[in-house]
Amino acid sequence: METIYDILKAEHQQVSDLLQQALHDGSKETFFKIKAKTDPHLAGEEKLLYPLLEQKEDLRELVNHAYEEHEEIKSISSELESMDARSSNWTSKIKELNESVSHHVEEEENKVFPAAQKALSQDKAQQIAKQYLDFSKSFIQKQPSMP
Repeated sequence: METIYDILKAEHQQVSDLLQQALHDGSKETFFKIKAKTDPHLAGEEKLLYPLLEQKEDLRELVNHAYEEHEEIKSISSELESMDARSSNWTSKIKELNESVSHHVEEEENKVFPAAQKALSQDKAQQIAKQYLDFSKSFIQKQPSMP
């Protein structure tokens, strides 16, 4: 059975691919695909994985930093959502989102996940994976449809 790390890494790759597409086509439609992937991803990590890691004193700083990066991603995403794709700042804002997401993914996969794997059992990582998939499905169903 897959773990939470397997799922999150697969989603990281999907978002990375979509960001590359957005950098190439510059479309608002591609941006909304990114947002549809990142919103439940960030919320799921914050609800199911990060709180468990915060219980470990030696991981608190790492997790707090991850929360800060999530806020940065949400902020840039929010700016893009209200922008016109023909705006002169659109492409630079997409690049900023790409850099922010890429940096966060790198830190998560190279620092947070290895630390989490030491702190949480394989069974717990599989249990969180199931909860995460259920949460994600529910989160998506509750969202208003994208324009």
